[in-house]
Amino acid sequence: MISSSSSPRSGTPDNFFLDLNQAEVLTDISIDSYQFKVTLHPWLDGRCVLWFRDESINGCFNALGHFTQFDKRSVLFFVARFATSPELRAEIENRRFARQLDGLTRHFFDQVERKSRLDKNAAFRSLFNLDADIDPGALARRRRMMALKFHPDAGGNDEIMSLINEAYDYLSATAVQ
Repeated sequence: MISSSSSPRSGTPDNFFLDLNQAEVLTDISIDSYQFKVTLHPWLDGRCVLWFRDESINGCFNALGHFTQFDKRSVLFFVARFATSPELRAEIENRRFARQLDGLTRHFFDQVERKSRLDKNAAFRSLFNLDADIDPGALARRRRMMALKFHPDAGGNDEIMSLINEAYDYLSATAVQ
């Protein structure tokens, strides 16, 4: 079973980067533009990390998760499901975004607000963690996730929620054009 690439209890970072040229690579898998690597976990003995890169979008590998032990059959099964299931990819991306929301501070929102005066597009994409393409469905899901955490009725802040709404409206209009 695959699990999160980090654990708040273990003190490991949410997204860690490793020089894959120096890591012990257990297996490489390529499916169309998707590339996967499995390496030994740098901190936990016996575990392995599943790395993912979509060559058509991003040039660097990111940790997708880890397995408690290296079992090539389990890894291949998960990779095949990941490559063929847009729903699984969306679910993993939603979980990753939810973990990122947990780490956001007031300082982050202040930075987005300052940057939005200079370049709204870049600042608001940063807020919603979007790449070049804006998927209206993903944008709406991320707004709902942010509202659950930052809405004043949920113990959040009026200013932060206003910024989220402004960013959503701006990016929604941009996606339509």
